[in-house]
Amino acid sequence: MSFQLKRKLLASIEGCRPSLHNGQLMVSTGNFSLDHIIGGGLPLGSILLIEEDKYNSYAKVLCRYFLAEGVYRRHPLFLATKEEPAHDFVRKLPQAVEEEIQKVIDKRPAEEEMRIAWRYNDLPRVSLEQGSRRDYHFDLSKSVTPEAVKACSVTCWGDEGCFAELEKSIGEKLSEQHEKCLRICLKSLGSPLWWTRDDFPGKLVRFLTLLKSRMRSSTSVCMISMPTHLFACLDKSLLARVRDLVDFCVEIESFSGADAETNVMYREYHGLVHIHKLSALNTLAPFRPETYDLAFKQRRKRFVVEKLHLPPDISELSDTLIPRPSFACTSGASGARGLDF
Repeated sequence: MSFQLKRKLLASIEGCRPSLHNGQLMVSTGNFSLDHIIGGGLPLGSILLIEEDKYNSYAKVLCRYFLAEGVYRRHPLFLATKEEPAHDFVRKLPQAVEEEIQKVIDKRPAEEEMRIAWRYNDLPRVSLEQGSRRDYHFDLSKSVTPEAVKACSVTCWGDEGCFAELEKSIGEKLSEQHEKCLRICLKSLGSPLWWTRDDFPGKLVRFLTLLKSRMRSSTSVCMISMPTHLFACLDKSLLARVRDLVDFCVEIESFSGADAETNVMYREYHGLVHIHKLSALNTLAPFRPETYDLAFKQRRKRFVVEKLHLPPDISELSDTLIPRPSFACTSGASGARGLDF
């Protein structure tokens, strides 16, 4: 099959579009801000690793985005998880909401000009949110309808086996002829429920090696979430070996239960996003993000990745939050009124 013919077949896949950076065909992860920081989406045949936060509160949201995009595009889905029933996880996917893109012209009134410094008035306003607007988004406060799930082929894999059985099930699904992109989601792969007494690190590495070789010759994409913070107690070299076997690697660091949760510098965010690996597949022009200083917000309806923006002057911010002792004279028995000298 010639390159041009193969490119036409890939371009005919629903939801597949060329990248603005190198023209490579790719599909969306479902979260447009996540697409932006990895180069516009996932190339066909690639694997994205999401390193879970400590309590797995936010990584599973990205898995829901990934599957919800497949439901919206009517892609066949393959979900494997041992943490909860796979069918229940599919029923909680966010619903796609179509919206009209409105062009907003920034007309800054004279009274709203920046008063911090006169030289900032001529600078353009910069949006911190990563990713471009599209004609639809996924609302986390609404669940997908059962009719939408039935419209696409969904394969759920539970706790009926370990890596060998999972690899066999994925191989059978990949061997089928698909005119659409197959989305494979492996949620919390490598969690303690997967641990065995006989060489768990070796089995995990072997599984990822076979999976990567199968993905390369398919029109599929795969998202894997792993609690990699637990791998240190098993094998210190396991994390590096896992990262080598995936194409993209993004870590979610949550502020929950950490000192940063009460830090005034991060009060607008719920955690940080670390990019550990970006591969260049079938292209000589690798993608480089605008910045590696990224943070995320978990809103009621959306999960948003933004450029990390710290307050301009931490000392001024702390002055407004921490009361300073002062002398005061009061009048009246209650002492409700005070005058500072």
